[in-house]
Amino acid sequence: MPSFLEALREGYSRDTLRAETPESIAEIAADPEAFIESQRNPPTTVTLPDGGQGAAVPSSVLWYVEGETFLGSFHVRHHLNENLEKVGGHVGYAVRPSARGNGHASAMLAEGLDYIRANLPLRRVLLTVNALNPASIKVIEKNGGVHTASVPHIWRPGETALHYWIAL
Repeated sequence: MPSFLEALREGYSRDTLRAETPESIAEIAADPEAFIESQRNPPTTVTLPDGGQGAAVPSSVLWYVEGETFLGSFHVRHHLNENLEKVGGHVGYAVRPSARGNGHASAMLAEGLDYIRANLPLRRVLLTVNALNPASIKVIEKNGGVHTASVPHIWRPGETALHYWIAL
């Protein structure tokens, strides 16, 4: 847990649409057991980027670590809802800032796809990526992602989300 808190403090964020705040980090640090329990048993509702509430899609979060060092996380949503079909997709991943550029994202995505193959009944997965994120586009394409669409980002006006599908 100390390494996870260090990652948060250096700029790792659990949500690409909302940055961590000193308050959110302090809340995790104050009660790490409650945070871990929230990861094991996530809430059934989610606060959307516009502040509204929506039903949470069942998901799994996997931590990518090296020894005791937290390097990043891999998120898989077990199915899609209307919003996730536009932005978010089945899969999301993030690498802590100090570990970027070392191949961790590519390895994390490859291992995450293996996890999905072994544990979920999905035949293919959707990944969405901001068109201005060439590093993530490269990671997705390296792992077999095929670009199928470019759509307006539903939470960030003026930005474009690229759709990539990976066959499992």
